[in-house]
Amino acid sequence: MDKAKFYGLLLESLHKELHLAVNASQDAADYATNDESRADSQWDTQGLEASYLAAGQAGMAKKWADAIKELQSERESMLQSKEQVELGALFECAHGEGSDYFFFAGVAGGHEVLIDSQAVTVVSPQSPLAHRLLGLRVGDGFVLPNGKFSRLLSVE
Repeated sequence: MDKAKFYGLLLESLHKELHLAVNASQDAADYATNDESRADSQWDTQGLEASYLAAGQAGMAKKWADAIKELQSERESMLQSKEQVELGALFECAHGEGSDYFFFAGVAGGHEVLIDSQAVTVVSPQSPLAHRLLGLRVGDGFVLPNGKFSRLLSVE
């Protein structure tokens, strides 16, 4: 798998998420201040709820913007070839009858990117999987959180 191509797709995907969160925040903020959301009674909280939604979406937008900024600042080290699972490693794990691809990054954990019809999931240091994989090399085995055995097939 082409790591540079994946990295570009990851940043593109995060930019899309940022754009969606910004738009959702603006829409919710517009609704919160719209005449239609003005309270009809003391129990009508529609405007208040819209303002909470706007704040939540703004928080998500900040999360995506911070992730993009961090990944861009670490671009050079992320694209270097790796021999073990560490930050910037793109790796494949075999489990049972199939295999999955992962990318180890400090941010955007759980985010999934499709490249060449293959899903790659971003794993952050906070994930239980990361604790099992950190430092492993090709051929090393490990036990998944569900108790199943898995093996590291490749690391880039």
